[in-house]
Amino acid sequence: MTLILRPHHILCRLGFIGYGYSPEFISEMARISRIIKSGRVKTIIVKPGLDNICRSCPHHEYECSPEKLGIRGRAAAELDHRTLRTLKLKPGYPYPLPEINERIANLSEKEFMQICVGCEWQPLGTCAEGYRNLRKHFNLDS
Repeated sequence: MTLILRPHHILCRLGFIGYGYSPEFISEMARISRIIKSGRVKTIIVKPGLDNICRSCPHHEYECSPEKLGIRGRAAAELDHRTLRTLKLKPGYPYPLPEINERIANLSEKEFMQICVGCEWQPLGTCAEGYRNLRKHFNLDS
């Protein structure tokens, strides 16, 4: 199975613990996280712009649509840009999920945290915890 996600969502799924912008958003993020954890996803295509998770967010029409790019939309686009640049990923290219996970795991914690500077969810610490768990999976304990 191939999944199309905006770049920063490949990081968000590591720290998702059931919080979000609305019940619909939480439900979609949980669904995507379950699918990825199930092992059914073999390939991820990173594509900036709205994905299914975004479309479930109550802010997408007023803040993140290309026609009305607000503060949240610009911040999400910047997160996408930093994710692509730091992980050296090409938009639209299919990557095996294990390769994406390995690229993330091989980042230093500082590099990982730098991608998400400014994200309102970063202070919760769940993303950093998800990153550290991924490193453990690859035997890269920090």
